[in-house]
Amino acid sequence: MHPVVAESVRSIASASREKLRQFINAYWLRPENAFWMMLRSDALSAVPLAAPCADLSCGDGIFSFLHAGGRLAPEFDVFRGVGNLERVTADGGDMFDHVDASYQPRVIGRPKYRLHCGTDCKPTMLTKAAALDFYEHLTPHDHNHPLPFETDCFESVYCNAAYWVERIEQFLTELHRITVPGGTVALQVKLDDIGRYTLERHREMLGDRWWGIMHGDRFDHWPTLCDRSTWEQRFESAGFEILAAIPFVTGTHAHIWNVGLRPIAPMLIRAMNNVHDHLRAEIKRDWVDLFCDLLDPLCRPDFDLTDSPTDAVEIQYVLTPRG
Repeated sequence: MHPVVAESVRSIASASREKLRQFINAYWLRPENAFWMMLRSDALSAVPLAAPCADLSCGDGIFSFLHAGGRLAPEFDVFRGVGNLERVTADGGDMFDHVDASYQPRVIGRPKYRLHCGTDCKPTMLTKAAALDFYEHLTPHDHNHPLPFETDCFESVYCNAAYWVERIEQFLTELHRITVPGGTVALQVKLDDIGRYTLERHREMLGDRWWGIMHGDRFDHWPTLCDRSTWEQRFESAGFEILAAIPFVTGTHAHIWNVGLRPIAPMLIRAMNNVHDHLRAEIKRDWVDLFCDLLDPLCRPDFDLTDSPTDAVEIQYVLTPRG
């Protein structure tokens, strides 16, 4: 390999590993979420998000902030500002739907750009997003209702939660309405094949209690999961042309993610949030180093440990409104 090319490859690999470290640092007690976010970020890097850009269902903004090149201090992570931990295992409570004065992410590197707008249905998440100073505007909104934006007002729109929306046809039509002709809509959508990469076929042997602990009611919150052809029919009906369709999460990724540390995360978080800061920082540093090594080989869109390729479970669609 030519020395200049070799140096470029090393530089790209170094930048990729640093971004992975940032995701693991933010999501360290749920490392399976960190590598999924890294896969999303790598896929999205191929899409130019021209301004003004809307980030729909932005949540706490951490994903888009880190994707844009932002960096957060090592002592910060998303588990610093959680609540309702006792309800997570008992009744599926959302630990992240909570915010208090202790939630103060320290930015040590500004992202390469800011986003014009972010939306989410949970005001607590938008309060957290505001702390990043990354969005010019934050709008609380349930995407089952028409979007609160003027027609043709965004050059680009990004959303990784379309499969959470019950009124999906209306939502896609609204995306078409708010995007300028020739603009870009980037959607990262799960496929219903994700259900194949669980242990549900063994549920009778394992028992409902085991299944409830491992999976909870996650699939109940994804009312519009479907196969690839159905997603593409929906886009066609809403008036979009598909510019690109890139599968980037495999069945092997889904198997790992479906288990992960999710069942024990509430206990880990309670433990780590109740040790003194110095010890927590030491444990977290070693943990992040370890998972950088463990997860780095997984962060490829073609990573698959099966004898024959498994079906993709998440695809990135790049759409543009038809004239």
